[in-house]
Amino acid sequence: MGPSPADATPPAAAPATPTDQARRPFADVVAEVARLLTAAGAPERMAPQVATALGSEAAELLAADPWALLAVPGIAPQQADLLARGALGARWAADDPRRVRAIVLWLLRRAARQGDTAIEADAARAALAHFEVRDPDTALRAILAEGRVMAFAAAPPGPGESIDDVDELGQSDHDFEADLDDDFEDDFEEPDELAAVGGVLLALDDYALAEEAIAEAVVRLLSTVEPWPEIGDTKLDRALGTNGVLLYAAGPGEEPPTAVLNVAAHAREAGLRVAVVAPTIDGRDRLGAGTIGLRELAAMERGPDGTLELDLLVVTDATLLDVTAAAAIFEAVPDGARLLLAGDPAGLESTGPGRVFTDLAATGTIRALVAPTVPEGPLEVLADGIRDGRLPPIQDPERRAVLIPVRTGEEAAHRCAQLVCDSIPRAIGIAARDVLVVAPLATGPAGATALNAVLKARLNPSPEPGPGAGSSARQDQGAVGAIDVGDCVIRTTPDPSSGVVRGVVRDVLSDGRVVVAFGVAAPEAIHRTELRHGWALTARQSLGVRRPGAVVVLPSEGADAYTRALVYTLITRGAQHVSIVHAAGPALAAAVAADPTRRRTTHLQQAMREAMN
Repeated sequence: MGPSPADATPPAAAPATPTDQARRPFADVVAEVARLLTAAGAPERMAPQVATALGSEAAELLAADPWALLAVPGIAPQQADLLARGALGARWAADDPRRVRAIVLWLLRRAARQGDTAIEADAARAALAHFEVRDPDTALRAILAEGRVMAFAAAPPGPGESIDDVDELGQSDHDFEADLDDDFEDDFEEPDELAAVGGVLLALDDYALAEEAIAEAVVRLLSTVEPWPEIGDTKLDRALGTNGVLLYAAGPGEEPPTAVLNVAAHAREAGLRVAVVAPTIDGRDRLGAGTIGLRELAAMERGPDGTLELDLLVVTDATLLDVTAAAAIFEAVPDGARLLLAGDPAGLESTGPGRVFTDLAATGTIRALVAPTVPEGPLEVLADGIRDGRLPPIQDPERRAVLIPVRTGEEAAHRCAQLVCDSIPRAIGIAARDVLVVAPLATGPAGATALNAVLKARLNPSPEPGPGAGSSARQDQGAVGAIDVGDCVIRTTPDPSSGVVRGVVRDVLSDGRVVVAFGVAAPEAIHRTELRHGWALTARQSLGVRRPGAVVVLPSEGADAYTRALVYTLITRGAQHVSIVHAAGPALAAAVAADPTRRRTTHLQQAMREAMN
């Protein structure tokens, strides 16, 4: 019994905190979990993974509720059932409230990993029936009563009764007192949360409350707009004068959005208090002085009401904000201040749940400005075409954009290494350290993992082990492959508040840890097992990351899952040069031409309608 490959990477719903782990030595927690797993017939090797996910009380949690195992990344209900059957024996029951609750929470967490903040109640009913729960509706109502899951109408309620349907005064055959009694009882009757017209959405309370907080903050900021001094004569300057919340859709590949940075400068020159926030550390470092990250924003001084003491908050790469981060930002903006969200909705959406920027734009409540789409160079022309569903021919004598067709994934990996290590530095003048390699996925002969192995062999090969080094060879291993001084690395589990940050290994310590410098931050000591190579990133990992040069590897493996947003994201990772190693054949043009087939399920638009009313 082990994790399902499809669910191998997502975060647990309630990960252990450092405080949790400090209560008891981790080795003791693992040993306790291992004994419990063994007694129930489950593999002992899962113990470290379970202890990490459930914290210092992992053994106690599983003893009280074996289905708590479903909070561990990669575990599916069938696997939790095996543990529960081993632990409970004849007491195992498909309708056990603990089992039903765990399955529903698992469904919602799985949806969140796909970007959804909610799921349809009908989907939850079908899943519970699949897992042999006899009365899904009763089970769902019990879970809703606990408060961890919330239910919402999936669409606005229909119109109320027409006045024509009401009897005229004095012509009713009904007994007035009886009607009064019925109405009195109806007022105190609990509404059926699972019977809304148009369907019902279920959401974890954290995400539901975050979307409601965003909606309420939008209404507050729109209704408390105060006069501003004239800060400039651009359209964006003028729009901020009368709008509490403003959206700015960047031009194709435009990063950073010049108009947004200019309006922030104008506001500062006018004496207004301004903060510019980038959701990723990489974005913050690229924008330089005067830009802060989400952590720095959270640490800023607040007023008595808990809001920031500023007049304008500008958020770049706002399309990368999930609902939790967005809610914290919206709630921090004081009455009368302005919030300007700038992002590129053509790319992949946030790695976390939600589609805040797109949902807010779709409501029509918030003014949105779109950058002029007049592409000036070959990279911009390529990005603009892909946004429109076209794959324009690449004709660039300056070689800012280059297409390299190949036949196989192995050939793609070989050509990628040639480009990074030789062709781009020699012909374009961009050093290998300033070239980012991106691929749609991690797996396959031309996936990010294979590309990192090829790039390490070329850029920083591991030294040959000396005599007697065999016993320590295992210490040199990171999450994937050896980690040596000079390697480009990323964390295996990025901090959601900072995104993926590439670093360079500076030193090796005697205890097996390595010293890594991430971006402009001070070097820190990290164990190799917490790192993986970072010359090549997946599309998701590359969100918010840009370099002067980029090599985009598009293998045929997995090409049927390519989308316009994915291709757009990949080709906009290079600011000055992009080489496209293309083995996907006609699937690439088909993916760019196809309209999106899946939209994230969220509640924010409905929450906005309710808040506005």
